[in-house]
Amino acid sequence: MKDLEQLARSRLSDRRFLHVKGVAATAADLARRFGADEQEALTAAWLHDMFREVKEPEMRALFLEVGLEPPPGAADTWHGPLCVARLERDFDAQVSAQVRDAVAWHTLGHPRMGLLAQVLYVADAAEPLRDYEGVRRIREAAARDLEQAVATVSDMTIAHLLERRSEISVQTVELRNLMWSRVRAREVRDDADNDARGRLVHA
Repeated sequence: MKDLEQLARSRLSDRRFLHVKGVAATAADLARRFGADEQEALTAAWLHDMFREVKEPEMRALFLEVGLEPPPGAADTWHGPLCVARLERDFDAQVSAQVRDAVAWHTLGHPRMGLLAQVLYVADAAEPLRDYEGVRRIREAAARDLEQAVATVSDMTIAHLLERRSEISVQTVELRNLMWSRVRAREVRDDADNDARGRLVHA
């Protein structure tokens, strides 16, 4: 595989490259914290925005060149799937299914996201240069619970799209609902465990 950091530097504007560099650092940190493969997290991070600055007509042509139609949805969500579609052709990259999923789903999310994909999804939203309203909530969640951080990113994405009256992907909504259901289930279990310990102490 080519040196992905240098490849990203050569393909992206300075501003986009600095974002990707921040995502890589954040993804590596989250991978160590939550037990994902750190090298795979770095690979996914350096790959995820390779096509982010490509215009819609060229992206459409690049999909067709490898025999694929662009996915449904807005063109600014195509860059992840396009990168996955062109990994071998453009980057001589042989990567795991987990890296492919992480790159493909980093914008919209997906209810089938595994640990690595969750790491990239949160890192993309929370890297140090992000300064939008609410990013602190994502960082605070990511410090303690990755699934809660994923749910928080999904909430904020949906709220942003609602404000803009934009289309909301079903997979984003499904991811959001799944993550919050898991968070709530853990909270219920933790409350039950605490109650049980309290009864033992006072028995």
